[in-house]
Order: sequence, then C-alpha cells, then structure tokens
Amino acid sequence: MSEKESIKNKVYNTLKEAILTKKLSPGSQLVEHTISSNLQVSRTPVRSAINLLADEGLVEVIQNRGAFVINPTREEIVQAYELRRELEIMAVLKSVEHLTANDFIAMEKLVSTEKEVLKKQDFESYVDINAKFHLAITKKCQNIFLNECIETLIQRTSAYLILFDRFLEGATSTPYGYKEHQEIIDLLKEENKEKLELAIQKHFNNAIESLKIQKEYKNLEDLFK
Repeated sequence: MSEKESIKNKVYNTLKEAILTKKLSPGSQLVEHTISSNLQVSRTPVRSAINLLADEGLVEVIQNRGAFVINPTREEIVQAYELRRELEIMAVLKSVEHLTANDFIAMEKLVSTEKEVLKKQDFESYVDINAKFHLAITKKCQNIFLNECIETLIQRTSAYLILFDRFLEGATSTPYGYKEHQEIIDLLKEENKEKLELAIQKHFNNAIESLKIQKEYKNLEDLFK
C-alpha cells in the first residue's frame, strides 16, 4: 500500500468510526480544513476519504456547501423503508421458484454469522451481513431493474440503520433480526407465499419501529481531542 493510500485510509477510518459510534451527529459538516489540520495531512486524502463515505451513503456532498453526515427526517427514513419493503416483497415472491439448495445453505450461513456478530456487537459487520442476506434472496428474482432499485435502497437504509437503530445505539434488548431472517428462510423452503409476504411485512415494520434518534454528539473539533 502506498503512503498516499495509507493516509487516505487513516482519514477514512477515523471519520467512519466517528459516524459508526455516533460521536458525530447526523447533519455534522465535515470541514476539510479542520480534519486536515487535526490529522496533520493534506486536504487531498481528506477529500478522497469523504468521497468514499459518500459512496457508502453515510455522507452527503452538497455542491457549493460542503460535505455533511446524512441527516434524513424520520419521514424520509420511513418512506425509504416502506418502498424497500414493497419492492422486496415483489422480488422475494418472484425468487421463490428460482432458489436452490445452495442458496439456502448460503443464507443459513449468513444467519449464523449474523447471530455471532450480534453477540460481539460488531456493528459494521452486522449491517453488512444484513444487506447480504436480503440480496441473497432478491437477486434471484430474474429482474435486473428491480434488483438495481433494491440495491440502491439497501445501501441507503443500511446507512440509516447505522445511525438510528436502537440495537446499534447499545440497547440491551435481544435483537430480532436473525430470528426473523431464519423464519423467512423456512417459509421460502415451504414456498408459502402468503405467509412469506406477511413475514417480510413484519420484518420491515419492526425495522421501522427500532429506529431512534440519539441526542448527544461531539462537534467535529472535539472529535480529535
């Protein structure tokens, strides 16, 4: 790895960790000068790191204004989840007849891994595995346009999950996700489309209910103290 790449990764990891652990509030501006001064690097790797975070959906870059940690309204979050729910129901019902034994093995392996990272409170891995589980089903729907829409919404809602899910904020209650994922697998095996649709609706409704906005954050300047 080149020195330039190493510096960019340092900036990226510092900022991403601050967002993942909710040290920075939604809506916080990522001021290049402040970050470069405190990390004692040039602004070029800072800009590259911010663009990577924007690609992941965690940062929004607004022309002539700057870069900000995403700050959606609750209404926008709910709208994204509701649209994703309807599109995933459509895709899952189309996928039922195309799933193979190997697909089920892969999904169950993801659920097993998901259970382990939940125990370890490995937040980033949890979000990644959650996305992979849903895509493992929907990608089999045989509709590339539907898949493109779902992948975009998964990326967006994964960012919301990081920022607003109660489990990721340290809730002590047992997370529901992997149990509901296993229920969905069982219904897919049975090819029970009616119960499958109800299970997916419940899964997304629970996801919406789990959202909670945190109140205490750090300023960008305080992040480096």
